[in-house]
Amino acid sequence: MNDGEVPILGWDVGGANIKVARTDDGRCAGVVERAFPMWRERNRLPFVLAELADHFGRTPVMGVTMTAELADCFATKREGVAYVIDAFERAFPASAMWIYGVDGRFRSPEEARLRPVDVAAANWMASASLIARAYPSSLFVDVGSTTSDIVPIVAGRVAAAGFTDVARLQSGELVYTGCLRTPVCAIVRSVPLGTGGCRVAAEYFAIAADAYRWLCRITDEDYTCDTPDGRGRSRAEAGARLARMVCVDFDIAAESDVTAIADRVMRTQIRDIAHGIQQVLRRLRSTRPQVAIVAGSGAFLGRAAAEANDLQVRELASDLGTDAARAAPAAAVAHLLAERLCASVP
Repeated sequence: MNDGEVPILGWDVGGANIKVARTDDGRCAGVVERAFPMWRERNRLPFVLAELADHFGRTPVMGVTMTAELADCFATKREGVAYVIDAFERAFPASAMWIYGVDGRFRSPEEARLRPVDVAAANWMASASLIARAYPSSLFVDVGSTTSDIVPIVAGRVAAAGFTDVARLQSGELVYTGCLRTPVCAIVRSVPLGTGGCRVAAEYFAIAADAYRWLCRITDEDYTCDTPDGRGRSRAEAGARLARMVCVDFDIAAESDVTAIADRVMRTQIRDIAHGIQQVLRRLRSTRPQVAIVAGSGAFLGRAAAEANDLQVRELASDLGTDAARAAPAAAVAHLLAERLCASVP
C-alpha cells in the first residue's frame, strides 16, 4: 500500500474552529476551516463534520486530533473526548477512525475513550512530529486564533517538557493568547490615550481580531470568529469596539488613539509569546535551536516573537502552502496516518 491508495482526511477539532485536510499521494490536496463554537452548538457537530467532509468527498480512513474537550459545555475532558468521538462515528459510520495522542501514537476510538488524557489536546504533537523530519533542530511556534504553541525539536525529536495543558502552561510551551478570540482585557490592563494612559474596562468589548483588523493585519474574511457585539467585521466596526475598551464612542475617538490601543495589544501579545519562547530556550541550554518555524493564523506574531529572541525565522507556509500552514495539525495528522498505514502493510 502507498499513500496514494488510500486518501485520508485529517481533522483538528477545536473548541472554536474545525479544520480538515485531505492527503492524496502523500501531499496535502486541500484544507477547509470553519468557525464552530462548540460550547454553543455541540449538538450540531456530527452534521458540521459531514458537511465539511463532503467538500472533499468522504474517505475510508480518517485521522483525528482535538482540543475541543476543554470547551466548558463538557463537565470533564473525558466527557469531551467521548462526545467528539461519538460525533465522528455518527457522521462517518463507514469510515475507520484513528485518534492521535500526545505520545505520537494513533489509537482506536475504544482505546481513546478508555484513556482520554492521552488524546486530549494532542494537535501540537502532530504538527511538531512532522516538522521534526525537515527541521531536526528548531522551535515550532504556532500562533492560532486562541492559543500559541511553542514546541522544541532537538535531534529530530519533539523535546517537549509538558504533555498536558497544565504542564505546557507551566513550561512556557503553551501561551494562552491568540490572534483572534482573546479578549483585549485579558491582554492589556492599560493603553495609551492622548498624552497619557488609561486603564481598560474589564468587559468583553473587543478581542484581538479587532486590533488586527484595525491595523490591517487581517481581512474581514480572516476574522472568522464571532464579534463581541454581534456587529460586522469592517475596520470601522473593529475600531469602534477598541474605542469602547476605554469607554469612548468611536465617533469622538481620535484615530491615533485607536491605533495606539491596537498597537499596544499587538506589542503585548508579541511580548507574552516571546516570554514563552525565552522560558523554553532557557531549558534547552546547549541544545538551543537557532531557527523558528512559524505557523498559524497569527504567524506574524510568532515571527516577531521569535525574532525578539534572535532566532532565524522560516514560515511553514513556504513549505506546505498558506492554507496547510494555517491548519498544520489537520494536515500533519493526515500525513502521519498515511505513513502509519503504509508501514503496517508488508
